[in-house]
Amino acid sequence: MEHIASVSRSSGLEKDGDSLKNRVVQEQYRAFIDDKLKTFWDLYMSDSSKSLTESGKRQKKDSQENILILFRKLREGLSSSGRRDGFTLEAYETSLHLSVIFDSTVQTTSILSHLVPDIYPKLTTRQPFRLATMLILLLHHLVTSYPSQRTYFEQIRQITPNYLERPSAAYSWISAVAQSLRTSNFVQFEQLSHPDAFDYLLPPPRPRSNPKDTGAFSDLPKDAVYALISRLRSKAREKAWIVVRNAYRELSSSDETRSWLGRHLFFDSFGSEVTVVRFDEWMQQRHRDGHLRPKEGAEGRWMVCKAR
Repeated sequence: MEHIASVSRSSGLEKDGDSLKNRVVQEQYRAFIDDKLKTFWDLYMSDSSKSLTESGKRQKKDSQENILILFRKLREGLSSSGRRDGFTLEAYETSLHLSVIFDSTVQTTSILSHLVPDIYPKLTTRQPFRLATMLILLLHHLVTSYPSQRTYFEQIRQITPNYLERPSAAYSWISAVAQSLRTSNFVQFEQLSHPDAFDYLLPPPRPRSNPKDTGAFSDLPKDAVYALISRLRSKAREKAWIVVRNAYRELSSSDETRSWLGRHLFFDSFGSEVTVVRFDEWMQQRHRDGHLRPKEGAEGRWMVCKAR
């Protein structure tokens, strides 16, 4: 299974070049990918506090890329065979969620270009994760084009109202997120980008056929949305920091300031791929960047160098 030929690369000429057009092989191949994914998840994702060496980080990245390649080959087989059913939908949606979690922007864009305009309209089966896909689509464009929102507006016009009802709670939330970024209303953005503001919009975990696997990677839509929200918070952090620099002459390292600055600069991240922002490390980096300097004779206080 590992070396089964890609339909696009073999053009049907290599040995087993058309294998992934066969429905039975497609399902066997999907189970093979699941085994790979579970091994990866147990090794790298089950314990977010586990630190990796540089070599371990490279191995993790290589494993992510390998899993995405396997899914891409499966999608090529599904597309070439013209298969459109619940199996196809699950394969594309899972591919999408993993491409987001693994931060593969190119693959995310490619999958969305097939899933939204092509697969959803042609399926009569239930689509419980379609709303999550629409939120992923819009968040993806907010992240990749930040601070521009041109492609976000293009996409929201295309999917409304067929895939995203207006008015609806989801439409109101994503519109408010985009507006808070456009207007630099970072207090509102912090509130809107916290899970308390949008968790209720996300679907429950996908049930798995094997009870032993339940919970291993059954909440991928939520993890994908969390990953995009965390990246959007990271993008907005630098602009929010400029606002803070222009507003304050000095900052302290008190517990109150740590908590306040953490909220205003979105230090919290969410999901399976959490990037922890530590106050002391962040302040030291701003010092190296020339944004802060220690206040003479006052330990734990920083003078703010104004943004130009």
